[in-house]
Amino acid sequence: MILWIIYAQPSIYPINTMSLTLSQRLSLKRFTKGEEAHAGSITLNHRRIFILPSKGGLALAMVILLMLVASINYNNSMGFVFTFLLAAVSQASTLYSFRNLSGLNVSLAKAPPCYAGSMGHIKLYITENNNRNRWTIHASHLHKQTNFDLVGDTSLLVNLPVKLKTRGWYSPKTITLSTQFPFGFFRAWSPLRFNEPILVYPSPIDFETTLSISQDSDHLDGSSSPLTGTDDFAGLKPYQQGENYRHINWKALAAEKGFYSNVFSAEQSTQTWLDWQACTQLSIEDKLSQLCFWVLRCEKKGTEYGLRLPKIELTPNHGARHQHACLKALALYGS
Repeated sequence: MILWIIYAQPSIYPINTMSLTLSQRLSLKRFTKGEEAHAGSITLNHRRIFILPSKGGLALAMVILLMLVASINYNNSMGFVFTFLLAAVSQASTLYSFRNLSGLNVSLAKAPPCYAGSMGHIKLYITENNNRNRWTIHASHLHKQTNFDLVGDTSLLVNLPVKLKTRGWYSPKTITLSTQFPFGFFRAWSPLRFNEPILVYPSPIDFETTLSISQDSDHLDGSSSPLTGTDDFAGLKPYQQGENYRHINWKALAAEKGFYSNVFSAEQSTQTWLDWQACTQLSIEDKLSQLCFWVLRCEKKGTEYGLRLPKIELTPNHGARHQHACLKALALYGS
């Protein structure tokens, strides 16, 4: 009887210094889910790569067994030659399956925040440092699969789609790299887990709740406000990163005078507060979705806005950083 074994050739690549106990080494979870989540990059070595015969490999084993029985029964020397040659070739293919994954350096690139209910992407950064060609490698996550090749000393960014259902931090599940190169008789795989969560904002939904606008009492006398408004042109100021691009003074830029933004004065300055109490008729998740919609609408219009949540208050401002701060507060509310 032919024994099919997991290939365990000693590796020249560094091994994780953290040793595993016998129960951890033989744990079924290690073969299917991988080891503990890792925050940095992972180099694939013989400790992380596993090999078992595929369906085609099991069929080949049956063919070899039948050839061996027939050769013994008829005492056919040529039958023995072809039987053992086929067995040797199939066993040697485990080496090439192992080498197709061995030495790859894998890490997760920082993924941008997404909205609940949308399709996000896990960005897998794979580097080949041994000047070897890698063929027909599969990267999978939650039954979503992407195929890729690596030629020589190259790096590749692989996107794995994932459905983000709830707000907050999303921790990717096990990411599996696998290959059946070269003949498809064996499947080599490496389950990996990373500690790189993705921030998921609430889904922006408008429930047609009235948005309240509060006026600053210091400017109710009709005097011009020092706050940025949209009524009369008041001058120029140096452009700051995150300001609305519609306020850029393109004439000054074209005249090579520098990067400036327009400043306007308003007769009665108003501050838009996105208040938790304005959504009293909605559930908690619906409130967060409504506030998220208001944040995006105010930012699109270039309005300065603040956010009030229970025990949290963000003063009025605008720009990409302020928008992210507000949406992050909504995403992590109650966490």
